[in-house]
Amino acid sequence: MNLSELVSGSIGTQAVEGISNQLGIAPEKTKWVVSAAIPLMVSSLKYNAEKKPESTQQIQALADKHEGNIFENLGSLFGSSPSQEDCQIVNHIFGKNTNQVQQSLAEKSGLSTDKVAGILALLGPIIMGFIGKQRQGTSGGLGDLLGGLIKGENTTNAAGEGFGGIIGNILGGDKANSANTPTDGLGDLAGEFFNQGNDSKKQGSILDNLAGMFSKK
Repeated sequence: MNLSELVSGSIGTQAVEGISNQLGIAPEKTKWVVSAAIPLMVSSLKYNAEKKPESTQQIQALADKHEGNIFENLGSLFGSSPSQEDCQIVNHIFGKNTNQVQQSLAEKSGLSTDKVAGILALLGPIIMGFIGKQRQGTSGGLGDLLGGLIKGENTTNAAGEGFGGIIGNILGGDKANSANTPTDGLGDLAGEFFNQGNDSKKQGSILDNLAGMFSKK
């Protein structure tokens, strides 16, 4: 399973359908938020794992708790409202930036911040289950694993373009100078999205590109 499968493959399709039904949201709006949020969540986790050593153990504990088992019965996740633990996963991922993420996604999607918060909370355990599954049988550290996902190892969009290459284009680089884009710097995409120098228009543009890249033809 790679990041594309999680966002736009069978897992992503089930997630969009289940979240839409659970929260009463139009599927196209749910899909937009899911497509923008999942890469941002993975990027933020990578930043936390690399820059906050204490976070690594917390992330690993959450991932080990799910261990990918959530994908064996994904439908059960959508049988009730997001739990307090689900919300805590989101807060752990984004920290003090949680409200900023919710507000930015709400502004771009046209949903309320409460609906967006619900989507993120339901995505939380899916993300952790995904990481738990990826960790099985790997010898590298958590930062390396997440870094591989961000840089596009075994991860392509519908057009066959590597995730890392797409991110490089989003952040203003091209294939000739992508090695110098923020994909190789602090926090990858998360670092750029949370850059205090960026206004809401720039952040919205990043979200628009994230939402569209997995359905790019």
